[in-house]
Parts: sequence; C-alpha cells; structure tokens
Amino acid sequence: MKTQLKVIALSVLVATSTYAEENKGMYFGLGMVQTKFSDTDEGDTFDYKKNNWKALIGTRLNSNWSIEGQYTNFSKDENEVLLDATNTLVMGGMAGKSIGVAGLYHFNPQGNYSPFVKLGWHYWDFKATIQGYSGSESIDGNDAFFGVGVDGKINETIKYRVEFERVKTSDLNIDNIGASLLFGF
Repeated sequence: MKTQLKVIALSVLVATSTYAEENKGMYFGLGMVQTKFSDTDEGDTFDYKKNNWKALIGTRLNSNWSIEGQYTNFSKDENEVLLDATNTLVMGGMAGKSIGVAGLYHFNPQGNYSPFVKLGWHYWDFKATIQGYSGSESIDGNDAFFGVGVDGKINETIKYRVEFERVKTSDLNIDNIGASLLFGF
C-alpha cells in the first residue's frame, strides 16, 4: 500500500509539473496527520494517538476563498484500555475514518506563504475492540470542525501545507495536526 501511494504521488508530481498556468484553480493533496483524542464511555477509557494519512481535493473560488473535500483514514491503534467496572487494563484497538467538506479563507493568496482559516462539516466514525470481548463498539457523528494553517509555495503547481484541525463533539475533541503536499491541475 505504501509503495502504491508513493508511485501515485510521484506520477502526480510529474504530471502536474508539466501544466503551466492554464488550470491553477483545482488542486488535490496527500498528507500525514497525527490524530489525538480520549473517550470515556460507560466507564471504559479509550486513548487514541496515531499518525494517519489524509487525502483532499479542492478548488479556488477566487484569490481568497476555496472549498475542499477531505478524507482522513484513522489507522488502527492498539493500546491499554482501562475497564472501570473491573478496574483492570486490557489491550484494545481503535480505527476509523472521516469524510468532510470545508471552506477556506486565505489571507495572503499571492505570497509565498498563505495563512488560512477553515470551517467545515464532516462525518467521523471510530470502531473500538477490546481483547477478550466479543464484538466491537462504534462511535460516530456529524460535526463541525475548524482549523488554521499555512500553505507554502514550492513552485507554480506544487504547494505544501501545515495545519491544525479540531472537531469538537459533545463527548470528545478530535485534534489533527499535519502536513500535506498540494498539487495544482
């Protein structure tokens, strides 16, 4: 899977570098995010902290505004889970995904560095398993999220992005901090 992603990223890099100024409005990106949250449900405490991958596609509406869709894959994290009812630690795992859409406002769109803010809505889903127990438990939701970051220019068709995103739900805060490469086409 990692080799396939590298081949796809390299192919896109070569393909997008051949485009000049024609279609600078559309872009897509691939990146890595570190996701962190903690959840307590019915006395059981799950902590999640893992490096994950993210894909996005967007379009510039004008020089300051853009809209993008994103997908984040939360890879499986295995760690100790505290079972409050029995006060014991057992091994557990958690994995999930997030699909969303966001609007971005870019403060310095023509510069080499362009700070931005984002506001969006997405669906997230996590599945938790506990070793020694049959079945699994799912938590999910549709929630607003917000973020801040900076896009930096590598050349006319390739940018990099560093950002922080937070999803604030009724039960937990999901924090993502990461970096991505953006390819214009």
